[in-house]
Amino acid sequence: MPTLWEKIKASADKRLPLPAGRQPSQELARYKAYLKVETHRLKMQHRADGGGRNICHARATVLDLLLRHILDAIQASIPAPAGKPPSLALVATGGYGRAELNPHSDIDIMFLYGGEQVHGNKASPHLAAIADGLLYTLWDIGLKVGHAVRSVEDCVKIANSDMQSKTSLIEARLIAGDAALFERMQHLLLTKCVAGHEDEYVAARTADQAARRAKHGNSATMQEPNIKNGCGGLRDFQNLLWMAHFKYRTRSLGELQERELISAAEARQLEAAYDFLLRARNELHYHADRAADVLTKSVQPHVAYQLGYTDRSPSRRL
Repeated sequence: MPTLWEKIKASADKRLPLPAGRQPSQELARYKAYLKVETHRLKMQHRADGGGRNICHARATVLDLLLRHILDAIQASIPAPAGKPPSLALVATGGYGRAELNPHSDIDIMFLYGGEQVHGNKASPHLAAIADGLLYTLWDIGLKVGHAVRSVEDCVKIANSDMQSKTSLIEARLIAGDAALFERMQHLLLTKCVAGHEDEYVAARTADQAARRAKHGNSATMQEPNIKNGCGGLRDFQNLLWMAHFKYRTRSLGELQERELISAAEARQLEAAYDFLLRARNELHYHADRAADVLTKSVQPHVAYQLGYTDRSPSRRL
């Protein structure tokens, strides 16, 4: 039986290629239909006890395939400049970079370009046409997209001027385009924005955590908890991994376990808790039909029932 990822890939291969001579802006209905089908597939998978992280990863895969098809169609329709092919990479950042997209989470992307893509202080017509073509198509099909257009040097500069941007960039992931350009950015971020900045980053992250908890409730037993930003929420887990990356250059709980910084039991407990929170946030998004983070009293019975925590099914496990 095909896996969920194989089904998503087969659907994209069937639905997303354009007829000859058609532009992405002329095929909005095609893209909307693909998203409608895959959104329904993931909701059904979630309701059938799909794990929180798995559904989020699958959502990111759906968007990856969509963006690649649209980008390929746009690039095929725009004549390339004479000479060396321009360097361009489409990069996912933030939660999309982690491949953790809840159903209504925003999509953050970056157009990473080489020096030949800029004339003076302005993007070349080639780069501008690609960026505009992709962004307007995504907006027209109803997606919430945050974007940036940056060189590798821009990434280093902004990472060292803003802690949140630095965090987003160290989680960046290549969607399509020039892999060598993306790897150069990753290397420079590590050598110029991580190395030598460990204590500064950990202090900033600790201060941010304290501010978040003060705002959203400094208790893990809030009656209406904020799943993302509250005490013991998703952000606290992510904070752990971010600070560990700066301190020890690790990327996952598995690597922390290999370094004997946490035990196998602690890794399992943390992973299970994070997956549960993602699953709860998925259900909250599906129920509200929009992005939402606060588990209010009015929705708690519904979410508890959908996740299996009711008197009628006390032994059901996620």
